[in-house]
Formats: sequence, structure tokens, C-alpha cells
Amino acid sequence: MAFCCSALKSVCRLKTIDVNSTESQFKRCLTTVDLTILGMGTMMGSGLYVLTGVVAKETAGPAVILSYLIAAIVSIMAAMCYAEFGSRVPVTGSAYTYTYVTIGELWAFVIGWNLVLEYVVGGAAVARSFSGYLDEMIGYRLSNFTKNVIFGGHAIHIQYFAEYPDLFSGILLVFVLLFVILGAKVSARCLNVMVTVNLSVVVFVFVSGTFLGDLRNWSDFLPFGFAGAFSGAASCFFAFTGFDTIALSSEEALDHEKGVPRATGLSIVFAGLSYVAVSVSLTLTMPYYEIHEEAAFSYALALHGLVWAKYVVGLGALCGMFTSLLGTLFSLPRSVYAMANDGLLFAFLAKVSERTRVPVVAAVLFGLLSAVLAVVFDLAALVEFMSIGVLMAYAIVAGAVIVLRYKPSHGLKSSRASSVEPAMPLSDSDGEEKGMVAPEEANTDGELLDVLEAEGSLKRHFRFLTFLADREPGEVVCVCLFLTVILQTSVVVFGVVAWESIEAGEWWAALSMILLVTLAIVTFLPIPMHNQTRNGHGYSVPLVPYLPMVSILCDIILMVLLKPVTWVRFAIWAGLGLLVYGSYGYCNSVEGRERKATSNQPKYKIITNDNVTSPLSLYGTISLQQPKSADQDTETEKTIKTEL
Repeated sequence: MAFCCSALKSVCRLKTIDVNSTESQFKRCLTTVDLTILGMGTMMGSGLYVLTGVVAKETAGPAVILSYLIAAIVSIMAAMCYAEFGSRVPVTGSAYTYTYVTIGELWAFVIGWNLVLEYVVGGAAVARSFSGYLDEMIGYRLSNFTKNVIFGGHAIHIQYFAEYPDLFSGILLVFVLLFVILGAKVSARCLNVMVTVNLSVVVFVFVSGTFLGDLRNWSDFLPFGFAGAFSGAASCFFAFTGFDTIALSSEEALDHEKGVPRATGLSIVFAGLSYVAVSVSLTLTMPYYEIHEEAAFSYALALHGLVWAKYVVGLGALCGMFTSLLGTLFSLPRSVYAMANDGLLFAFLAKVSERTRVPVVAAVLFGLLSAVLAVVFDLAALVEFMSIGVLMAYAIVAGAVIVLRYKPSHGLKSSRASSVEPAMPLSDSDGEEKGMVAPEEANTDGELLDVLEAEGSLKRHFRFLTFLADREPGEVVCVCLFLTVILQTSVVVFGVVAWESIEAGEWWAALSMILLVTLAIVTFLPIPMHNQTRNGHGYSVPLVPYLPMVSILCDIILMVLLKPVTWVRFAIWAGLGLLVYGSYGYCNSVEGRERKATSNQPKYKIITNDNVTSPLSLYGTISLQQPKSADQDTETEKTIKTEL
């Protein structure tokens, strides 16, 4: 039992980060503009020209515009959580690191492990999309050459594998990998050019569609109703995945406190405007039911005599896929490096080039793995692997923001803590915050106690709830957050499984849903009853805990709606990851080794005097306990009188 408790405590250990440390193996060279374009390039991929037509024709009609707006709002909620961590935690790792400093090592490993899979598979999928789009533009010369000349027409008939290896996609991945290896600034310059071309094509499509469009095509704006618009939003949401690349680059940002939040917000706004602009153009140009899904914009403009426009649209699509691929491969080695640098993956993967300041070994190994997948696997099989890791990361980061705000011991420390006293919120008799009061500014014993107990403790207005007030700061919030997420998941799963019964008005289904929703609300309510810690610098998410909790709910809904086979593959990959963690990461964790070394140092205990009556005049004894050796059976104590 003792071993199990010790192991559980070890896998839940938190990573400690000095937020004021300037030491880094990376080069701080990325401006806010570079970070913004990095996020835009990763988000504005093939979905800009392909997904829009599919959602408009099959799911939402002209209301695809609303679908993108809804998806953008949901994405902004998740992005705000990333922005707060990116401004406060100046190290690479993104969701993995944020989970490590707030929730624990095991959860962090699971998130990081699955994000690595997302980046590897995502890179392969984008490369195959690029290859297929280019092949179609040039009359299928690439595929015909591969089939007839290289392989002599002999196809491969194995499930999930492509009939013919896509050699061009593998070559493309290696080519893009070179930009990543050459350094962050080289990647940023390449992205600047490609994103500029892509935005120019978006402007061309919007202006052409608006000029040639007919408002009568919007006469039936909601052909599938609002349900169609929301269903389309679920598909459109994945078009905005990629802003986490900005958070991954926080260690390379010139000003991470301001640059990361600004770039995150601007990239989503510009990407959202681009998606809305092309949606307006497409749905005005032709009726939604006549849209050609595979080449929506080229076909629509050709109907109005602009046959040559397909090459302009094709150029924009290829540039978009190139930037998306570059952003994915940019993120991949940094995620691997973060885990390897913490000892959870093999140490050689944390090797950083002294010249380019890039994790070269991780970039080459995992980049080549992505290239192999792109060559041999079918695109549909690759796409089925994606999404779940990103959604889980979004949900975990949103929950981590809540933990960060209410739990004092959150794994972030300041190297200047000895010289700067932290300011904490002080509550008045009505439970409202009166402002930030530092410990030395307290005038009475009561004010000092309020300051010392404010972080994560129950607000004074709710202290009559003794079963909540007697807990450690942040403990109730963590428990309530866990229970709320479990109940939210139960509500969504039950809603999906028993939807027909709920619609039919069956009493058991309605009663069960009401009970689950009520329990979810009840478990959530204690969270805002507690005092928050204050972020003294950087960006802070507004409306905590409400906004992060809504973001978690949206992520849960999207995860539950994924195909069952996606969950099966996730379980297999996660199981493989747990084997890696159990056999290597658990024993080689840097945080674990540091804690073990610390536990062997002399320990201090404070013995307070019983006759003390004032917290402003607290005397105690600090006892230094030396660890026993083989030749020493008695404990050596050195007592120091001190005034606290």
C-alpha cells in the first residue's frame, strides 16, 4: 500500500519553473508579427479552399458563414487559455508543459505523447493533400508516373495502405523539414512569403465573388436550420487548430509576455476573417446545392467565365498547405524536445544545434517518420488518427487555467521572490475584493490573516459553509473541477446515446438528463466561491472559471462526437505511451531526480511556542535534523531562535 501511495504521488508531481529565468537553448528572435503569421499559416491550410465547399453543400448552406463565426468564438476561448500560459511560462512545450506545472507528470506525458502523434500524422496528411491537389492541377502526371513507370502498374491492396506509394509527398516533407532545421527565423521568413501569397488569393476570391455574386443565392440562408449551422461549426472548428504553435514558440519570442497573447488573438481573428470572406464569396457566386466539393472556388469562378482563376486559387491552396505543413513540422521537434529535456523521453532527443538552435535530432527522426507515413498510408486512414489529441489538450489547458488561478502551489516560481513580496487579494466584510495588499501593508492581525489565507481560500461571504472553509487552499476547487468535468462528460454522452428518447419525451430520459445537469451545476458552483490568485504580469483570461469551463464543455462535445475507431486508436497509442513512461520516463524524470536529491538533504521543522497570542509576534524554534548514518544512532539537532 505504501509503495502504491508513493508511486501515485510520484506520477502526480508538478514541474517547477522559474518564470524569470533567462536561460534557454533556443534563440529569442521571433517578433509579434512572426508569431502571428506562424499561427495564421498553420491554421489557413487546405481547409480554406476545400472544407468550406463541403460544409456549405452538405451541412450548413450559406450559413457556413455562421458556422465559421461560431467555430472562431469557441477557438478564441481555448486560445485565451493558451495565451495566459504562454505569457506566464516562458518555455517551450505548450499544453504538455502547462499540464506538467499544474496537474501532474503523468497527465502531462499523456498529453505530450498524443500531441506528438498528432503532429506526425498531421504532417503526413497535409503532405498527401498537397501532393493530390498539385497532381490534379497538372493532369495527374505525378500519380501516372508513379503507377506506370516506377511500379509498373502493380497496386498494393492492403487496408489503410495507399494503392501506390506517394513518393512526392515524402520528398515534400523532407524539403520542408530543411526550413525547420535551418532555424526559427528562416522558417518565419518562408512563412511570411507564403502567407502573404495566400492572403492575396483570399482577397482576390472575395472581391471576385462579391462582384459576380447574386444575393438571391442567400434567399434560403438556413436550408438546414440552426442545427445545420452548429453541426457545420463542429467541422469548421478543426480549421482553427494550429494556434498552439504560437505557445510552443514562447521560448523563442522576443517578448513572450505581450507577444504570445497578441499573436494568438490576431492570428485567430485574421484566420476567421479569411474563412468568412471565402464563404461569403462562394455562397454568393452560386447556389449552395450546386457547389462542386472537390474544386468549389475554381468551379464557381469558371461558371462566370474566369476559367483561368483555377490557377490562382490553386496557387493559394498550395501556399496554404505548405504553410500548414511548415507550422506542423515546426511544432513537432519542440514538443519532443520539451518531453526529452524533462527526462520523460530519451535524452538524445533533447539535443539542440548550437548553430541553428533547433532540436535537430528530434526534427530529423520524427520528420522522417512523418514522411514514411505520407508515402505508404492512405489519406483517409491518416485523417482518422487526428483531432482527439488536440481536443484533449485544449480541455486540459482550460482546466489548468482554473487550477492555476485557485491553487497557490502551482509549480511556477520567481527567482526574484526573495526581493519582491507577492501581492494578494484582500476581501472586505461583504466578500468583495478591495484590491491588492502586500503582506507588509497589513495594519491589523485580521488583515494579515486575510492576506495570508486569501489565495485559493473560501471568500469571506461564504465562510458559513464550514465543510468548504476547513479545506486546504485550492483543494475544493480541484475536486469540484474534476467532478464537474466527469459530470459534463456524462451529460454529453447520455445526450448522444439517448437523444431519440429525450426528443420523444420519455420520462426516464428527461429525468436522467435533468439530474445530471443539476449535479454538474452543483459541483461547479463552489469554484467561484473561492478567492483567485493574481497574475502580477502578462495576460489573464477573463471570466474565470466560467469561460474556461465553457471551453472544456465544447471540447468534450467534439470529442464525444468523434468516431469510435478514433477512440480505439487513441487507447492503443496511449497504452504504448504508458509503457514508455513506465519503463523509462518514470525513472529518468528530471523532476523526480531533483526531488529525490532534495529529500536526502537536511530537513527543517518549525516548533511553535504555546504561549504565542499574536500572529504579528510569532516565535518559534527551527530544528535542523541531520539524516542518520550507519555510525550515528542519535539525531543531531541545531536549534536557532528566530522571530517571524
